[in-house]
Amino acid sequence: MSLPAHPSDAGALFKHLAQWGEVSAYEAAGLRAGPWVSVFENAGALEAVHDKHGRPVAWHLTPPFVHLLECDVQQVGRRLCFAVREYRAYLLCILVEGLVDAGRAGMTVELEEWTKGDLAPLLAELNAFLTPLEGGKRLVDLAPTELEARLADLPERSRPFADWDSYALGHSARPKELFEFALRRFGPACVTLPIAVETAAVLRPLPLKRENGFGLGSASIPQPWNTQRFGVLSGAPIVDARGQRMFDEDAPLNEVLLEHLRDAVVEHPFYAAMIHLGICAWRSPASMMPTVELYVPASGCLHDVSVLVGSRGVGRVAELLGDLVHAQGYTPFGLVDGRVSDELMGNLLRNLLELRILRHQDELLVLDDDYQSSLMAARLRTVFRPGKKLQERTVEELARRASEGGAA
Repeated sequence: MSLPAHPSDAGALFKHLAQWGEVSAYEAAGLRAGPWVSVFENAGALEAVHDKHGRPVAWHLTPPFVHLLECDVQQVGRRLCFAVREYRAYLLCILVEGLVDAGRAGMTVELEEWTKGDLAPLLAELNAFLTPLEGGKRLVDLAPTELEARLADLPERSRPFADWDSYALGHSARPKELFEFALRRFGPACVTLPIAVETAAVLRPLPLKRENGFGLGSASIPQPWNTQRFGVLSGAPIVDARGQRMFDEDAPLNEVLLEHLRDAVVEHPFYAAMIHLGICAWRSPASMMPTVELYVPASGCLHDVSVLVGSRGVGRVAELLGDLVHAQGYTPFGLVDGRVSDELMGNLLRNLLELRILRHQDELLVLDDDYQSSLMAARLRTVFRPGKKLQERTVEELARRASEGGAA
């Protein structure tokens, strides 16, 4: 297939994928990323989501690439470029030529270091590349002119990759002069990332506070945080993948949008975990489950909220939330050393207070009275009943941790 010439043109797409892990059809059009989305889909890095008519509406990082959510934009861009079959073959060709030159020069120590180090992830591919090229005769035994002729005839050498080299390798030159750059940039970037077998959920800041510029009007405009997601759950869906509002557009915003947001955040596994913790705290005094409390110390900050089960400390919610996301069947991203950062924890809780799902009661966080009432009415079949088993599993896990002395 024909490849776009300048990976730097995909910078906005790389930034978007590093943050959200998924791009909708509406967003791809706005980013002018259509050709690049097709390239990375063909490379196996993106997977398309189709509507009922078979039309693609979104693309998300595939399981072998979803851990790019933990990488910076530059790493994301390079790894996606290196995944493109045509460019990958071109780089393998550069490495093969450099390795043959090193073999001719008697650089056995260096060759051993490279194959055990930077090139270790690529050994199988390099061997597969070499076999048909050698044709029964070792490349190191070929005359330099014959080797150059064989390599020059390869289709990988016929493509103009100068701009790809500048972006992905940090240098542009004749292929023969790019060995060191391919060795240091391409090889290490091909280390296999962990494969996420469950749907990914990533925690990012959501701008739901008025002090962050939040308003009902602006919230209904398509933005990454409010766009419907499928393979990497990351926000509160208000608009679908084509940029259309997911609520009654004929009704006044102030009547429908707040309620829609209250339901939308439950679709975010991190927010759902916190909301169901609040429901556990509300249910526990009148049920057979141990008493659950969300405690904010008077001397602490909102992000310091911790869980008490039967008056025994379990640990800070920030340290528990990743496991509570796992308990819902999702792989959590956006954590630092397994915990939610203070900034993200504070943002999540302030948003739930802003939406009047939670409220302060002395040193506790409790369900807002209005939200409590809705759990027995409008949200009975959408939030309360579907979440009962999760709530029970959550309390069982918290009680177990409390008996063992707190968070693991």
